[in-house]
Amino acid sequence: MHVLEILLWSALAVLAYIYVGYPLLAILLARLRPRPVHRGPVRASVTAIITAYNEEKHIGQKLQNVLAADYPAQLLDVIVASDASSDATDRIVRECDAPNVRLLRVEGRLGKTACQNAAAKVARGDILVFMDATTMTDPGALRAMVGNFHDPGVGCVAGRLVYRARGADATSRGGTSYWGYETRLRMAESALGSLIGVSGQLYAVRRNAYRPIAPDLISDFVIAMAMRGQGLRTVLEPDAVCYEDTLDRSDQELPMRVRVGLRSLYALASQRRFLDPFRYGAFAWELWSHKLLRYLSPVFWTIALLANIALALQGRYLPLLALQVLVLALGTLGFLPLRRFGGWRLLAQPYYFLLTNLASAVSLFKFLRGERIVTWTPLR
Repeated sequence: MHVLEILLWSALAVLAYIYVGYPLLAILLARLRPRPVHRGPVRASVTAIITAYNEEKHIGQKLQNVLAADYPAQLLDVIVASDASSDATDRIVRECDAPNVRLLRVEGRLGKTACQNAAAKVARGDILVFMDATTMTDPGALRAMVGNFHDPGVGCVAGRLVYRARGADATSRGGTSYWGYETRLRMAESALGSLIGVSGQLYAVRRNAYRPIAPDLISDFVIAMAMRGQGLRTVLEPDAVCYEDTLDRSDQELPMRVRVGLRSLYALASQRRFLDPFRYGAFAWELWSHKLLRYLSPVFWTIALLANIALALQGRYLPLLALQVLVLALGTLGFLPLRRFGGWRLLAQPYYFLLTNLASAVSLFKFLRGERIVTWTPLR
């Protein structure tokens, strides 16, 4: 076989494994050898930690949402960790008439992870529940999550995030489709033993198992590794549902994906010991397959495309090249500011596939250059 053919088919095989093979294998293994969580009634005190930067539009509604939770009021307190907000966020929290709500102002604009560390340090609850200001939760979400801590092997519980499409554009449709795929994969990983990351919008941690996380790392990814390092599981609770609107513009979605990707790459680099399959078994396999290889997917796609072009110039694999170009063309249409194109269902998946690969490529480039992102401005 020609070296170009080897490069082409090897790269395509890796891409097929990343997006199809690994998810199917994880789902199959989860059905064959599930590791159940021993849930039960737990009467634990809970501190809900809401990190916020200039969230005056949402913080009042979020506090009402948390205080309406189906959980004993005497066991629930709320900390709003304000990242040096310059709008009315702090005032709204101070004016809240609930005695179990308090404001923790963190000066210096240090970022979400630093605020979470500061709030965890002064929290009183046995269970810390981290939330975003823009995310609404079902009333029973707290009770559902806390029930998992009946199992002594569980250190962290992820809520189930549901994205609500704000429009019929390619960004909204692609985002909800992608997240449905991601949720099924996470459910399989949880059943296998442990998640490798959680949705930052809603997750719970045993307070005695929480360890401060470096401010420049993405906390909702590192937290699962922090639990695994203590021999604890991170699991998904399907009944702990929270809701957030999708972004509806690629110029918002792409920077968000780049930020998440860059911080995740730094997390993988700093916690690279968890990539050792001889020490961490299935957890390391999940990290390689779900995270590292996926962030490297634009490299494999570039190899496949360039090898395909070189072979096509020799009159070979022309249909395959046409297929790759078609995917690129359909994906590119989703970026155009034309709602009649963006709303076309056919565009959503190739567009979002292209967007996530572009975000991974930019993240990788920034990572190799040594760029870091610690703070950002809310988009919603």
